Amino acid sequence: MDPRYYEQQSAQPPPPGYPPQPPQGYAQAPYQQQPPTGYPQPPYAQQGAPGYPQQAGPEQPAKKKGKTTLLVALGLVVLLAVGGGTAWLVARDGSGGGGGASAGGATWDVPLPKAGSFDFTSGYAYGTWMTDTTVIRAQRDGVLAYNLKSGARAWGIPSPGEELCGATPELTDGKGAVAYGASGLCDHLTGLDTTTGKLTWKIKIAAEKSRLANVHVVPRIMSAGGMAILYVDRALYGYRLSDGRRAWGLKSDTTCSVKDVNANGDRVAVLLTCYTASGSSTNVAVLDPATGKLVKKYEIGDVGLMGSVLSAEPTIIRREEGDGNVFTVLDGKAGKPVEIKTGDVDMLAMNKVAFIDGVLEQRRYVVHGDRLYLATFAENVPGKARSEDKALAFDLTTGKQVWQSSGTQDTKLTYVRADERGLLALEVGDRRDLAPRLVRLDAATGAATAVAELPQKYGTDGEGARVFERNGTVVIVPWTSVATNFAVICVDTKDD
Repeated sequence: MDPRYYEQQSAQPPPPGYPPQPPQGYAQAPYQQQPPTGYPQPPYAQQGAPGYPQQAGPEQPAKKKGKTTLLVALGLVVLLAVGGGTAWLVARDGSGGGGGASAGGATWDVPLPKAGSFDFTSGYAYGTWMTDTTVIRAQRDGVLAYNLKSGARAWGIPSPGEELCGATPELTDGKGAVAYGASGLCDHLTGLDTTTGKLTWKIKIAAEKSRLANVHVVPRIMSAGGMAILYVDRALYGYRLSDGRRAWGLKSDTTCSVKDVNANGDRVAVLLTCYTASGSSTNVAVLDPATGKLVKKYEIGDVGLMGSVLSAEPTIIRREEGDGNVFTVLDGKAGKPVEIKTGDVDMLAMNKVAFIDGVLEQRRYVVHGDRLYLATFAENVPGKARSEDKALAFDLTTGKQVWQSSGTQDTKLTYVRADERGLLALEVGDRRDLAPRLVRLDAATGAATAVAELPQKYGTDGEGARVFERNGTVVIVPWTSVATNFAVICVDTKDD
């Protein structure tokens, strides 16, 4: 069947009274303010602690039957279901951060749980977000929000289950989702409103159990078009961030296997290898995140074992070729694919941790307009215990390299964001002899201009971290404790 004609059942509106309210007499417990600096911080209250209401309503969400249609051309089975969730009310305080001051403005940081130990998962950040007023970190034991100006606790939510195990990489209108579970199964998803610090809905999701001892398998969680997109156990699902309803599902069959999937903007891109009697072919299915409907289909050449979806919008597929890489832009402005050939660029995940398998990997690249920004593979700095790299800019319309960065210091770069002026990046520095520095790489030349210098004590902390900047405030949120002692670092670089 031509995929353009497959049928899709639309999601039904939520029933009256959705989401259900907690039993009468249950009151929302307000978050507690962080005690002054120097006072002990209260630990997380454990699930089931006296005085706090538990989940209201049944464990399993209501389900509605939907149509099942085979996408012959893509080898995908569409599993349509609309799920409900239950509202539940929990708000407890958690451990907090320290404070301080710098010459440029307010500086504060939050210690990372079990920093310096070999337990790299206890403080692992599954997601991190920055709003106009807060920086938020979703880690194994809960979600914590800190005031950008003071570092004081804004709100905190402990994991509703044994532990958190995933989060959407981005927020939509202040809304996101986090996954949680117990007994080695990451099998629940809950909505989060970051403006209020409240959990808004809760559903049960598919889960995959690890086949290896001590390895925690989690779903790959992405976000696009106001949806949480989950890839788990060879199946892909779309959940509405507004109410947690499952709008669509896709499951591979025996004729096709999913090699990789990514989602961003308003697109989901699935890389598939399909098999027929005459051989195999590699396809890219571009889907609408709200409905799961096929938007475009591309048939491309073999991408090898390490082929991956770098970006969904624009759709960019990566494959290795010899000692280099080839990035294929499928929706180029010229109406035909554009190939970008590079040398050995850094495609290592910044958030990769042993014993956690399936998480969406965060890499050193940025796409903006007609530019793709990559990073050279890091090389050792002679006489120093650190490495350095350079930023690379490529034109998505021609496939040509535009520039390699110049004027940066001998350290690695972590990308913050790109715009029409170029690429904003953090030189991560070295806490021994090189202060971190925020630089802007010119869009036309790649020449670096210093924007602000950060305290030297935070050198290297930004190497494996997500970095934000807004109105002169720089926020560094490391993924793990492998090379840092901090969960959050905030530096106000303004002079006023």
